[in-house]
Amino acid sequence: MRGRGAVAVTTVVLAGIVPGADVALGDQQVSTELAYSCAFPGGARTVKVGVGARFPDRAAAGAAIRPAEVSTSVTLPDAAVAELTKLRAARTGATTRLTTEVAQNGATAQALWQGAAPSVPLAATGGATLKATGEVSTITANSPGDLTMTAAALTLDFSPVTAEGAATDPATLSVTCTLTPGESALLAKVPVTTAGSSPTPTPSTSATDPPTGGPRQPSPSAPNVVPPKTQGAPPATAPACRGDTTNPLALAAYTTGYSNVSKMAEASLIPVFCAKVVQGPSQLKRIEVRPGVFELHLLQTSVGRLDHQGRAQTPPGPATLLTFGFMPTTATMTLEETGPMIIDSDLNNTAGHGETYIRIPLTLRISDVKVNGTPLDVGPNCRTNGSLYSDDPVPAKNTKDHVVLLGRLKKGTDTVWRGYSLSRGGPLDGSVTIPPFTGCGVGEDLSPLFTASVSGPANTVKQNQGAPCASGIPDDPAKLCTPDKQPTNVPLPLR
Repeated sequence: MRGRGAVAVTTVVLAGIVPGADVALGDQQVSTELAYSCAFPGGARTVKVGVGARFPDRAAAGAAIRPAEVSTSVTLPDAAVAELTKLRAARTGATTRLTTEVAQNGATAQALWQGAAPSVPLAATGGATLKATGEVSTITANSPGDLTMTAAALTLDFSPVTAEGAATDPATLSVTCTLTPGESALLAKVPVTTAGSSPTPTPSTSATDPPTGGPRQPSPSAPNVVPPKTQGAPPATAPACRGDTTNPLALAAYTTGYSNVSKMAEASLIPVFCAKVVQGPSQLKRIEVRPGVFELHLLQTSVGRLDHQGRAQTPPGPATLLTFGFMPTTATMTLEETGPMIIDSDLNNTAGHGETYIRIPLTLRISDVKVNGTPLDVGPNCRTNGSLYSDDPVPAKNTKDHVVLLGRLKKGTDTVWRGYSLSRGGPLDGSVTIPPFTGCGVGEDLSPLFTASVSGPANTVKQNQGAPCASGIPDDPAKLCTPDKQPTNVPLPLR
């Protein structure tokens, strides 16, 4: 099977999401509130969703339309908050994924609006409101006629944490939502004129592709949900990530994300990093789950590695922590791979769900330390005394010497698969323990200082991997590779 695989790894610093500033503002200001029924574990809950955006008042055929200032405000009732506090959650952030239907002249396409909402406190009464912002796709109308954008399915990925800052169990809660019958979900109508007759300029940049691996291919007459402008070359913020062109199973993907380090008091941006994978063979297996009842599973094991300027590591990234509980300390953190990355995928087509486990041994190195702005010489070998590790769900593999990330895929009642898969990328979650530090300091041992400030369990992780470039395959209809076989899809960090 010629699939497009993907990979993501974990980091131990936080990142912030900032809406794109390079947009073309229009004259339509949209603000609407919709009612959704969300399938929480305890039952359906009615959730109010406010959607805000700006659109051009008109556009020309062939010109890109990009919604600007997009926000999604999710108001949870007490019953929905109780679903989270049952997990001992004191706060939660969320990622929102709103599917919008784009229609013109009877033809349709879909565009995904994805955003990230900062963490908010949870209380027994009063509900909770999470406001998500983020980049969205551009749309190009192929012919004159009114183009409409309508809200459709919504997915909420919550990332709850306890009052101590530890991960809940489970570490994330994904909820699918459907519009309440009778809701008017029209977001905007943009008149499209023949090319040359519209005064609206074409936006200078495109938005980020949806993390599902790119837009659905519409029919020739349908509006096009266009990929980002970065197709021709990776953005300046992304490192080089050239894949192997000699192996038809070779892949390259960009990844970024968040990790809530329980002992850190500040957030640090994770630089976008590169991972390379060689897919293993796919195996179709018929598994008997009970006497006479069988399920059909598609299994695959792949091997990957990080790559930063030829080294198996992430790019160095800034981080801030509090030493002694109050002293502001800045440092550069790097994750170094000490063994192969193993990716195990299991797609249960019968039951309609899939799981991908990514296992990778990673050592954390600290350098360029400053305390209150004064350099602190930690030497060249300040690092954890072993790999960061997770509790592995497979007992035989629970050796506490590697990180485990889990990506989930689920088929909805509308038969659409949503979540993470090797073919599209998406979110992965995990929880890691950071071991004690060693080798820190010149002339004096500073390792206990960093052990006290950083090391410990229950550091929650959420990574977002972009759609991969299948570098060993010449055919690239989805434009996921640059001409020199680097990924064009650079994902946004998720909370």
